[in-house]
Amino acid sequence: MAQTQPGNSTRYVSAVAALAIIGSFFLPWVKWIEVPVTAKDMATGNFYTLSEIHFAITNPFPDMVFVNGIFWLMPALCVVTLLFLLLRKSYSGIYSALAAAMVLGLGVVYILFTNELKLFDNNIQLSTAIQPALYVAVIAALVLVVNSWPKKWAWKIFFVLAPLGLSYLAFSQIKESQVSEKTAATNTLKVAFAKDALQLINEFVSADSTANASYREQVMVIEGAVSEINATDTTATLSMADSTGSYVIFDFEKAEAKNVQNIKAGDRVKVKAVCSGSIYSDILETHTISFKQSIIYTNQ
Repeated sequence: MAQTQPGNSTRYVSAVAALAIIGSFFLPWVKWIEVPVTAKDMATGNFYTLSEIHFAITNPFPDMVFVNGIFWLMPALCVVTLLFLLLRKSYSGIYSALAAAMVLGLGVVYILFTNELKLFDNNIQLSTAIQPALYVAVIAALVLVVNSWPKKWAWKIFFVLAPLGLSYLAFSQIKESQVSEKTAATNTLKVAFAKDALQLINEFVSADSTANASYREQVMVIEGAVSEINATDTTATLSMADSTGSYVIFDFEKAEAKNVQNIKAGDRVKVKAVCSGSIYSDILETHTISFKQSIIYTNQ
């Protein structure tokens, strides 16, 4: 039986959606302070380069970075979709649905990852970090799924919900496994430097490049007065600031969050953690020095 032909309006809308995804692929989906990140950056592996340079967050599977090339299928499948729509004048079917699913799944990863970065820098807020190209890509993806083929609504719903759910679960599992492994290991790591918080901040303010070269990825014990604390049952952050607004911030994950809940602003504590380096805000003219794998240090 011949496949039902789509109306001209349906074909044109789908073609515009496919072109929108192709164009948005090369535009910033998110912006980490002054660092724009495109969908193309994930396909090339540059996503992890940017996260490591600016936040010391490395690829959890460095040996598998070549797999990221699969995201080149997003624009490639959209080109195939255009050929079906414009040349064969038929519904684009599985090709547009797969392209859309990849867009939706990758969009979830970008949103979740960016949301985690606010633990490293309070200036990163999801509402301002998401760029227009991501909204355009998601809307275009939904249009492609709806117009992919007639009447098969069960499949359409599947191609929307499946990538959202799978991406969320995969991100959560990878994060949990990485955090649990690293946080547990912090107890056994040898301390390279012990510093007063204000002294450390002053070193970064005075010579940012030198301090980053000396302390980044080093295990440190930092002592100081708590200026701000945010704690839940699963995550916590603790900050120590100087009079200018520059501060060190420690990220505690689930295993350690409970040990932070009873600490109050003004308390003097010691924290053992791995230094992620500093970020300078041109707008606020302050330094943010981030630490990961943090635990409350009780050894004397």
